[in-house]
Amino acid sequence: MAQKILLAVDGSEASMKAVRYVGETLVGCKEIKIVLFSVLPELPKGLADILSGDFAKKAIGLSQAVEYIESLRFQKEKELKEAQEKAKKILINSGISEENVEMKLTRKKEGIARDIIREVETGDYDTVVVGRRGMGRAFFMGSVSTKIVNNLRNCTIWVVD
Repeated sequence: MAQKILLAVDGSEASMKAVRYVGETLVGCKEIKIVLFSVLPELPKGLADILSGDFAKKAIGLSQAVEYIESLRFQKEKELKEAQEKAKKILINSGISEENVEMKLTRKKEGIARDIIREVETGDYDTVVVGRRGMGRAFFMGSVSTKIVNNLRNCTIWVVD
């Protein structure tokens, strides 16, 4: 049975380093399934509710703010998809078969770390791979990798520096 690996990709140099590490480490492995998993951040709930209301579109300046925020969200989604495509190419160029690589992008529901944990728990993964630090700059480990290490059970975790 193929080993199923969730490889967290956020576009940061740390996540791309994790991609390269996985490619180098698993070269020649045929019984694997790698899922490049990204979580699209959302606006804080209260702000999203305010900006999506009808009154916001009528208020002076808020309609432009809504359009701007929507464009930021679209840009971030585009960046994540591009990062996933880049990661997929790295894995394929390292010798991993294209049919063994899948891309999955989801909107944030609870929190980036909690959404990754939920995906691992419900997706029957054997291993999760994260960069030590992502887009944030925590001192020792990023908040996402720390939460994953502290809260995920019954799964192998690779934290790549």
